[in-house]
Amino acid sequence: MASIIESSPAHQNFSRYDIRVIIKFSVILGKDASCIHKDLVTVLRENAPSIQTVRKWVKAVSEGRDDMEDEPRPGRPVTACGDANISKVLVSLSDDRRKTCEEISTETSMSRTSMFRVLTNKLNKKKKFSKWVPHLLTDEQKESRVNFSRNFLRRFQTEQNDFLGRIITGDETWVYSWDPETKWQSAEWRDFDEPRPEKVRRKQGALKRSCT
Repeated sequence: MASIIESSPAHQNFSRYDIRVIIKFSVILGKDASCIHKDLVTVLRENAPSIQTVRKWVKAVSEGRDDMEDEPRPGRPVTACGDANISKVLVSLSDDRRKTCEEISTETSMSRTSMFRVLTNKLNKKKKFSKWVPHLLTDEQKESRVNFSRNFLRRFQTEQNDFLGRIITGDETWVYSWDPETKWQSAEWRDFDEPRPEKVRRKQGALKRSCT
């Protein structure tokens, strides 16, 4: 487990709000401040909050606080999540939804913290990995497969085993391919309720042809 955490950049994607929610969840599980701080350091390393901060939020949650957002402060309002910066992030994502936080931050001239807050809190975005699928078919190809399947089913209902006996399986053809794209390279910023992108599983396999 430790090696997985060390090799994953996931620790870079935790906002202060995320950390507070984790603290709240841990308090509900019955963990104390020291144990919670140890867990956070294991995952977030140098980005983990101090033990004093953890104790402050543990005390607040234990006293009944539910809202993990910062309390309103007097003075100049925060403009990092204003409409102008939201538009900048949207324009950046419109070019390529696979961009990293560092790339978006550089393009928009925003701090990484502000940019990530816009992505997650204002735009409700989440980095989602591609989902492996056996094939990426067009609508026409899907319709064709459905029509062939229905036709085979009708023939089987009429001809029974005589129909199955006339099916001939052709020779197998081995196809080799190589996909250099990694899991993180295929990840895209998408809405929380938006399905994951699809990616064809590239591997050695056999293609079979059949006819009647």
